[in-house]
Amino acid sequence: MKKNLIALALCAAAPAAFADGLLSDAPEEGHQGNIDLGYISTSGNTDTESLNGAFDWVARASENWATGIQITGVSNSSEEERDAEQYTFAWNNRYDISEKSFFYGILDYKNDYFGAYDYQAGAYLGYGHQFYKSDDGHFSLGIGLGYRINAVFIGEDEKESVIRGDLDFAHQLTDNARFTQTVSAVWGQEVDTYVSRSAISTKISENLAMKLSYLVNYNSVVPAGAEKTDRTTTVGISYSF
Repeated sequence: MKKNLIALALCAAAPAAFADGLLSDAPEEGHQGNIDLGYISTSGNTDTESLNGAFDWVARASENWATGIQITGVSNSSEEERDAEQYTFAWNNRYDISEKSFFYGILDYKNDYFGAYDYQAGAYLGYGHQFYKSDDGHFSLGIGLGYRINAVFIGEDEKESVIRGDLDFAHQLTDNARFTQTVSAVWGQEVDTYVSRSAISTKISENLAMKLSYLVNYNSVVPAGAEKTDRTTTVGISYSF
């Protein structure tokens, strides 16, 4: 049978700027961000549709304070039945106390209709250190404390105090290609969660770039019948603003 593949991804983005937990790419002044929208459709032997989007925005509120938000969404259906739907939101803040040291705070929320938990929400405060930052990239680490809710579909929700660690790394591979890597680890009394996001963006023009990203989300404890690890791969085109 004939099989058609249509892939469309439109992203308004600054490829190097994401509202990650440590805001290492916050601008010296003003703001920058990106909007991602991707769509994939297949027909023939298998009928599937996949839609993903993201909005990242980070701003310099003052000389020492940066703030950013990140919203993402993923939806997938196969044979006209939806089998994946996930939404996330994060509000990140960073206050520099020296050239390399800073405090940071994060509020985040994840709703996954087909995941291990109905939703997970947390609030965190931490201390970070930026080991280096240049036009070629950056590397920062952070550690903090927080509180998290793991809401189950059936039964009593889990509420726990947690320790959180964050890693933020970026490297300019060539004049037009950039690699970014963020990792967060949340160690709780009930559940440990690890999230890794890897991405490569390649500039097509001054404001356009192709972007490939790979997300891994792992929960050490999940309800019966649920998978501990979720993986998401997205491909898109980025437009900076």
